[in-house]
Amino acid sequence: MTATSRVLFIENSTGLGGSTLSLCTLLAHIDRAAYEPTVVFSRTDQERYFRDCGGTVTPAATISCGSSLKYRTVGRLVLRMSRGLSAGVERRMHTALSLLDLVFVVAPYVARLYRFARRQRITLIHQNNGVDVGAIVLAALLGVPMLAYQRGAEWHSGLVRFFARFVTRYVANSEATKQDLLALGVPASRIDVVYPPIDFTRFDYHNPGRVTRADLGLPQSGPCVASIATLQRLKGHDVFLKAAQRVMAEIPQACALIVGAPVTGSEAYGQELAALAASLGIGDRVIFTGFRNDIPDLLQVIDVLVFASRSAEGFGRVIAEAMAMKKTVVATRTGGPSEIIEHEQTGLLIPTEDDKAMAAAIVRLLRDKSFASELAERAYVRAYDRYSAPVHARKLQEAYDRTLAPRLDLVPHPQGGSLR
Repeated sequence: MTATSRVLFIENSTGLGGSTLSLCTLLAHIDRAAYEPTVVFSRTDQERYFRDCGGTVTPAATISCGSSLKYRTVGRLVLRMSRGLSAGVERRMHTALSLLDLVFVVAPYVARLYRFARRQRITLIHQNNGVDVGAIVLAALLGVPMLAYQRGAEWHSGLVRFFARFVTRYVANSEATKQDLLALGVPASRIDVVYPPIDFTRFDYHNPGRVTRADLGLPQSGPCVASIATLQRLKGHDVFLKAAQRVMAEIPQACALIVGAPVTGSEAYGQELAALAASLGIGDRVIFTGFRNDIPDLLQVIDVLVFASRSAEGFGRVIAEAMAMKKTVVATRTGGPSEIIEHEQTGLLIPTEDDKAMAAAIVRLLRDKSFASELAERAYVRAYDRYSAPVHARKLQEAYDRTLAPRLDLVPHPQGGSLR
């Protein structure tokens, strides 16, 4: 007889991005006979998106943690003053603010989580955003194991190293992320690698799409390249715009899309990018769409997806989404993308911060249609084999069983559930 585990999913990312989307996909495919989910979001727009995706029967709530003292006026002032002193003093100030965070930010957050979670009779916590002190303390208070889904490099501070040891099990979103966890001191025996999911019923290249070029303000003809990512400096939108200028100089009919909204604290970045596009003389051929939840439809409109991140990426979900839609991809060589893409076989990889190389790769794909088509066909097969949502759900359920087995004396069920 199958045992049902009550799993609390905690989604406390700073915006509505790949982390939330992956969680919604997982919850649509999880075995509800074996795992009964409850979800806590940190933002109302995340919960709203979840409801719009069909999560109406799953208990859910929005419980915000609040921003760290480091990002508040007093904290910023203290850190600014410490920069003029020695490195040791600056490090100690960071540590002091982190400890104050535990008292004034994390403790009230955990209290709210605990009041909500204890009513749900939780048996497992799935923390969806890596090492999180609040979730670790909550797991200890509830007396349940915790699994952390790690989506990229973690901050390697002494405080993080200390708390990381209390996570029962980790799931890394790529081999690159696993290597970072190993460097953090996590034993390999406590780490699984499970790539984020793609829902191929939603990302179906056969569907013609419900968005037209006119809907987006694009010209009716000419190739279109796109960057789809939250508006953060680390995502390299400025490099993409400089590359787009080079592409448009060689292919005057080309245009570009920048899809995404800024994360909390980066609201001015979108205005900076618009100003940069204008200064490059391409402002009239670059469309900023803001956040969109119709990414499959947008991918049908474009010719090339560009992943321009300038820093190490744990994965790069939108790359796999484009592959599922048989679109060619140019991506920077930043960890996760190097695992997703095999250079010149399923896409093109380029150095970071190199708008010239980026432009050359884009132009190559736009001009050599046969080569681009071959890449897209091979990429689709690779994506389907590795990133389909049922595969992701099954592997995570196996990780849940490994997390629960020592605590609940459960034996893995062949269908991904658990037997007592």
